[in-house]
Amino acid sequence: MLGVMSEDRTGILNALSAVITKHGGEWTESKMVTMAGKFAGISVVELPCRVQEAFTADLNALIAQGIRVWVERIELPADLVCQEFHLEMVGQDRPGIIREITGLLAQRGINLEALESRIESASMSGEMLFIGSATLQVPENIDLTDLQDDFEALANEMMVDFKLSE
Repeated sequence: MLGVMSEDRTGILNALSAVITKHGGEWTESKMVTMAGKFAGISVVELPCRVQEAFTADLNALIAQGIRVWVERIELPADLVCQEFHLEMVGQDRPGIIREITGLLAQRGINLEALESRIESASMSGEMLFIGSATLQVPENIDLTDLQDDFEALANEMMVDFKLSE
């Protein structure tokens, strides 16, 4: 797995993909984003074992172009039977919303695969709203009615509306 961060500019992914291709690697999955003038991303790259040292050295050389890359060797997990769900969240902003949600998910053994959130002004009241969406991998042994009940209890406590859907 590769992590990358740089000032946002053109050519970042071109430089990274050139190193991957040079060493016979295959870019299999990625998530990239630009936020607050920075480019950041993570990628899963399959690479022949024999080239890992040279590959890492070439990645480290990208720092001269202002591109920081770090490498984490991973073993792809055995397939756990899960069902994908989407969670939509809207409520009055306050500290701790993400912590409360991720705490519930961790307690239930649910993997948070993706999370996007933002704060924006409510159109009528002008109060700040928390708006979020998440992709969850829910193990098949989790009772969905119980999970929905957990989200309803959390919604009442936090004043955040949750919508869980497939």
